[in-house]
Amino acid sequence: MSQIHYSDVYKLGCKLVRTSDIIDKGYVYQQCPAFTHKNERTFIGYSPVDISFQIERSPQGPLLSIQDKKMIKFITIDDEHINSPQPVFQIKVPKFLFWTHDDDVWIEQNDHPMTSLNNNFVGVPAWFNLSNWSRTLNVSGTIVNERKPVIIRRGDPLFRISFYSNNLDDNIVLKQEEYSEEYKKSVETDLFARREVKGYRKNLFSKTDETSKCPFSFLFK
Repeated sequence: MSQIHYSDVYKLGCKLVRTSDIIDKGYVYQQCPAFTHKNERTFIGYSPVDISFQIERSPQGPLLSIQDKKMIKFITIDDEHINSPQPVFQIKVPKFLFWTHDDDVWIEQNDHPMTSLNNNFVGVPAWFNLSNWSRTLNVSGTIVNERKPVIIRRGDPLFRISFYSNNLDDNIVLKQEEYSEEYKKSVETDLFARREVKGYRKNLFSKTDETSKCPFSFLFK
C-alpha cells in the first residue's frame, strides 16, 4: 500500500475522486482487469469555480480577454506561452500540494478526455518521482481553437492523476490534509530554492535515497 497526502491549497473544497468510483458499472469494459487495475489508481480533479476567457489577436499581439475580472487571479498566461504554436495557459484551481513518506512513488498528471470537447483545451501531461520532489500541481492547458473561448463550469473534470510505486499492485490511499501556512512557507522557500541548485532535474527522475527524501518530512515528525 502507498499512502499519498494532499492538500487543497486555496481551501475551495477541492477533492480528488477515484475514477473507479464514478464510472458506470454497466459498461462491459468494467469486467476487464487491466481497465479496473488502472482506474483504481487514477483520480480526477474537478473545477471548483466557473471560469471563461478568450485569446484576442490585435496589432499589438495576442491579449487575454476575460469578462469576470475577479477570476483573473486564477489564470496565468505570459508572452512566451501565449505565443506558442497554440496558446498555453495555467489555471490555479484546483491546486493541490502532494507528498508521500514512501520511497519511489511516481505521480503522473494527464489530460482529461472531456476538456477538448467541452472546454476547448487539452491538458499538458507530466510525471516525476513524488518521493523526491513534493510540490503543487494545477491545470495547464493548450487551447484547441483560439477563435473560441475556454469555458469551464464548476464541476467539470479537468485532469487525471495516477500514482506508481515499485510494486504496481500496491493499493493507493489518498489522505487529504488541511493546508496550512507552514506548508505554504515550505513550498515558497524550499521548493524554489532547490530549483536553483545545479542538477535539480536529476531528483525529479532518480530513485529515492536518504539525501533526496521528501523535503517537507520535518513537518510530519
